[in-house]
Amino acid sequence: MQQRSKPPTINDVAELAGVSKRTVSRVINRSSNVNKSTRSKVEAVIEQLQFTPNRQARGLAASRSYLIGLVYDVPTLFINNVQKGILSVCSDAGYELVVHACHIESENLIDDVSRFVDNVNLDGVIILPPVSEVGAVATRLDELGCPFVRFASDIGSEPWKEVVTNYLPAITDMTNHLVKLGHREMGFISGPRGNISSQKRHEMFVQALARYDIKLPRKMIKEGAFTYESGVKAARKLLSLERRPTAIFAANDEMAFGLMHVADEMGLKIPDDLSLVGFDGTSFSSFVIPALSTIRRQTDEMARLGTRKLLALIDEGPDAARSFETMVSPQFVPRKSTGPAPLANHKL
Repeated sequence: MQQRSKPPTINDVAELAGVSKRTVSRVINRSSNVNKSTRSKVEAVIEQLQFTPNRQARGLAASRSYLIGLVYDVPTLFINNVQKGILSVCSDAGYELVVHACHIESENLIDDVSRFVDNVNLDGVIILPPVSEVGAVATRLDELGCPFVRFASDIGSEPWKEVVTNYLPAITDMTNHLVKLGHREMGFISGPRGNISSQKRHEMFVQALARYDIKLPRKMIKEGAFTYESGVKAARKLLSLERRPTAIFAANDEMAFGLMHVADEMGLKIPDDLSLVGFDGTSFSSFVIPALSTIRRQTDEMARLGTRKLLALIDEGPDAARSFETMVSPQFVPRKSTGPAPLANHKL
């Protein structure tokens, strides 16, 4: 019986192509730090030998695990879209994704993130808000020498480590839309008050309303937690006011869905009796009836950008990561949940 030949190795590819193992690794990982002719030569040898790198072999060759982590707090629909975007880049680059949910209010948050990075031997981490807004997390990752990219609401001192959302243009467009429909009494369901992204959405909404000399009274603001259940609770408070708002901006789609549920319970029709806008642009926003007007973040594209930035940071350092965009701007998407302000909006 003829003995089966051994599968080709990275050493075989390097020898036949006349390059180093490091160069082969760079080609496999789609690094930009390889000239076109060398890349073509290595790719031709890979195809000729039918070489298929496994993660362990690649990790040994490059002193890496080829694992990147995703750290987040509240598991929302937003997380699903982020994961899709990250995985689309990881698949092409030969990386695997490891997710880790933590509790931002935990006294052990920093140690929890540290254990995750150490135990899994990650090459890098993507951090989502609100965890990304905890400065001590970034400090600890720097101490561990772990590259990271954070999703943020403000530009920090190291923009090559950030993907920042510029809320103002989309929230201004949304506010203009509501005002043109005749709305003057508006409400807001926020995320947790200590959450920077929630604060920014609130601030930008107030700023956009001020252009029309419209105020956002404290009684028209109810705090949520970016969950469906918290949207239900906040909606019951807002819609029980003696003079309720004619339009409500919810700081994410899930809380907006909770408000839709309460409006239906109370016999209010959207948008005839109440207009509603969400935030995030989740796929479900177009599935509900009526379709939800929302501020779409193009989350999967943000995730792809953040992942490419992280891989560039891992492979080639800050200068390479700087070549990627840092600021992204969402877009307001008007749908069926917004309409003309009702003539009367007193409590039914």
